Amino acid sequence: MAEFNSYANPKVETKRFKIYADVSESGLAPEWELQGRGVESWTVEENQDVEKKTDVLGYVDIERGTAQPTQSGVAIKLRKGSKFAEMLFNAWFKRDTSKLDAVKMLQKFEFADGADENTCLARLEEDVMIAINNFTGEAGGCLGFEVDIHYANKTTTGTMPKVDGEAITFTPDSAE
Repeated sequence: MAEFNSYANPKVETKRFKIYADVSESGLAPEWELQGRGVESWTVEENQDVEKKTDVLGYVDIERGTAQPTQSGVAIKLRKGSKFAEMLFNAWFKRDTSKLDAVKMLQKFEFADGADENTCLARLEEDVMIAINNFTGEAGGCLGFEVDIHYANKTTTGTMPKVDGEAITFTPDSAE
């Protein structure tokens, strides 16, 4: 069971949920880039598939299908030095989104302790599809993309250090 730590005092700040995208070109060893600079909000819609059926006696049977988690309308600003922004721009510019079809992402929950006090809970999400909705810009503002992040439910739970070091590390939970 997750235990909230001092970062949840008294409420958990949004900055304690971090998302990293694998921006490696080879795909062999992940190169994690922290996302969120310029993003004003995060929302992960679970999109639960729930079906209710009432039988002839008036009882309701409820079945839960597979969730289809999605982050909709995420605004990613184009920033020099952001490999993720470059990935998005190149896919959009070349009209070849195939490199956005199976992205790896890490979700880090700094407010929930991991196995020891220096770690927190994390999830590795694989086969994530990034859908570009819009190439955006406003007068006096910045250019960017509005994207939807579609999770494939290929999830590995584990831990990460609460404080990022030079390398971003994810340790999967051991199989029990």
